[in-house]
Amino acid sequence: MFKLFLTFLKIGSVTFGGGYAMIPLIEEEIVNKQELLSEDDFLDYVSIAQSFPGAIAVNIALLLGYRFYKILGSLICLLGVILPSFLSILLLAYLYNISKNSNYIEGFFYGVRPVVVSLLLYSFFRMFKNMDKSKIYIIFFITSFILVTFFSVNPIYIILIGGIIGLCIKS
Repeated sequence: MFKLFLTFLKIGSVTFGGGYAMIPLIEEEIVNKQELLSEDDFLDYVSIAQSFPGAIAVNIALLLGYRFYKILGSLICLLGVILPSFLSILLLAYLYNISKNSNYIEGFFYGVRPVVVSLLLYSFFRMFKNMDKSKIYIIFFITSFILVTFFSVNPIYIILIGGIIGLCIKS
C-alpha cells in the first residue's frame, strides 16, 4: 500500500496540467513498471474515471486504490495524488500574492504550457491505439468529437450515451 502511495505521490509531484496529463504517467507506473494492470484494464479504469464528476486523476487514484486495498487504499492513493498539488498551490498562491507580476512565475507557466499539451496528445494517441477500431466505435468517436467541439454538447451526455450504446452492443 505504501508503494502505491509513493507512486501516486511521485506522479502528483511531477505532473503539471491536471488529471489528463497524469494519465500517461499513471499508465507507465501501474501498467508497464509495476505490472499491476493490463493495458485493457487500465483503459477501462480511465473510461470509468472519466464517467464520474471530478478530476480524472483523483478518480483513477480512488478506483485503483479500491481495487488493490479497498477503502483504505482509496484514501491512501487519494492522499498521494492530491498532496503535492495541495501543497504547491498553497505555496504558489502565497508567492503569487507577494509578487503578482513576477517574470519568473510568468516564464515558468509559459514554458510548461507546451509540455502539458504534448502530454495530453500523447495520452490521446495511447488511448486511441488501444480503442476498438470497429466501424461503430469510429463513427461514435468522430460524432462525439464533433458534438463536443463544434456544438458544445456537454461531455457528460456523450459519456452517458456512449455507455448506453456500449451496453446495447455488448448485451
